[in-house]
Order: sequence, then C-alpha cells, then structure tokens
Amino acid sequence: MKKQIVWKALHYEMMEYCNVEITETDIRIDGSIVGFGDDTPFSVTYDIITDRNWEITALEMAVERSGDCTWISIQRDPDGKWTQSGHPRPEWFECTDIDISLTPFTNTLPIRRLNLPLNEKRELQVLYINVFDNEIKPLSQCYTRLSENKYLFDGVAKDFKAEITVDEDGLVTDYPGLFTRVNP
Repeated sequence: MKKQIVWKALHYEMMEYCNVEITETDIRIDGSIVGFGDDTPFSVTYDIITDRNWEITALEMAVERSGDCTWISIQRDPDGKWTQSGHPRPEWFECTDIDISLTPFTNTLPIRRLNLPLNEKRELQVLYINVFDNEIKPLSQCYTRLSENKYLFDGVAKDFKAEITVDEDGLVTDYPGLFTRVNP
C-alpha cells in the first residue's frame, strides 16, 4: 500500500502532506508540515519507520522556526529500549508509541498497532513531542474504539478528549477542532 494524505489544521494556520508506504519488511512514513503558529512561521519534516505491526523503530525530525533548526533523532529497538541521538533514554522505556503535537498521523500508530475490538479501551504510554515547546516527555493516553471508524482519544494528563474518525487504513479523516483531511 502507498497512500498520500493532506491535512489542514483548524487551530493553527497549517497544512501537512504525509506519505505512507507499507513494504514487505516495514512501514515508512514521511511528512512535511508548514504553517504559522505562536506568531512564527515554521516547518516540520519527519520520517518514521515502524515494523509491520506498526511498532516504531525510528523517527528523524527537523523543526525550523524563526530561522533556527532543531533535529530530533530517536530509535527504539525490538526490546523497547529507546535512544536519542545514540544516547540511551531509560526513562522512556514504558513508551510504546510517539505523538508529535502537530500531526494527526501519529494517532494512527496506536490505532493500527492495538487493533482494538469494539468498545474496548486501552491506556498506553507515549513519547509526546511538543514541537513548539521543544519538549519530549512520556505521557499517558487512552484510546477507546467507538465504532468501525471512530475512536475516543483521551489525553489523560491534559484532560483532553476528542472523537477521532479514521478511514479503512486507520488514517485520520477528522479530528474535531484540530485537523481535517483535505483529500478523500
């Protein structure tokens, strides 16, 4: 499968192009985000690699704001051990997924990996990457499958909830108040 998606942000002036390719050995995702937020133009590019079960193995990300560029390089081995730029990060050990603040794509990772039955709820630890605050930290999140294509997302620490609609591939089509998909 190879699929291209375009999302429009509803909170910031922002657009995203994302390419998802499922190969025989892994899943490769690359995205480009451009916009204006917090009174600053910005761009974000990311490359994510997962195994065939949607478990993350690598993230490479560049963030440019006000002419400054920040690079993030994160890897996760099959035993669940994380590194950042080659340095062990044992405090991230319980995290199973990543959540990049400016893209709805990263909701696809737990949705596809968990493949929840209808009405089942699962709490998980994610590595939350707040692009504007230049912060990476573990957070608890919950997903509940409400229907074939609808999930309740619960950002436990932030007291934030949203009903996310996805397509047949688990890719977000509507994230109320935050993102909407432009292409069908």
